[in-house]
Amino acid sequence: MSKVTLRVSAICVQDDRVLLIEHKSFAPEDPSLPGRYWILPGGGVEHGETLDEALMREMKEETGLDCSIGPLLFIKELLYPFPGSLDPGSRHHSVSLGFYCEVTGGELITGRDPEYSDDQQMIIQVRWIPFRDLHEFELYPPFLRQYLLTRRENGYADAVPELFDSMQ
Repeated sequence: MSKVTLRVSAICVQDDRVLLIEHKSFAPEDPSLPGRYWILPGGGVEHGETLDEALMREMKEETGLDCSIGPLLFIKELLYPFPGSLDPGSRHHSVSLGFYCEVTGGELITGRDPEYSDDQQMIIQVRWIPFRDLHEFELYPPFLRQYLLTRRENGYADAVPELFDSMQ
């Protein structure tokens, strides 16, 4: 793969719950990765689209919800295969920007990825997950559970953006 994909994702918190999407693995043949996991809503930024526009579009497509975009919370780089392996990033290389967002309207649905046909959809379900239950869910990327719990205690609005690499 010769291209690095720019992605955006949303941390939406409401009534002591976080909005997450159960998603099929991007590498189902790799036994070291779970076959499905819970991720933040979001996706790729299209050419000519602002970060805010991309995140609002992805939220609507995947969750049916409208949102306002808040501060940048994290930057996550992902190379797969992972650094240290043969040909790192040859299958996937992305940089994801995570923003704090507030839901402003819409109706929660399990959306779809328009780039995939119905039989190839990656989204399994969309749910508001209570913080107290996060330990019961397989979250991806690996840093996400601890990050969500820490930020919950410290707040989101004044957060300093953090950088996470492929191994976090």
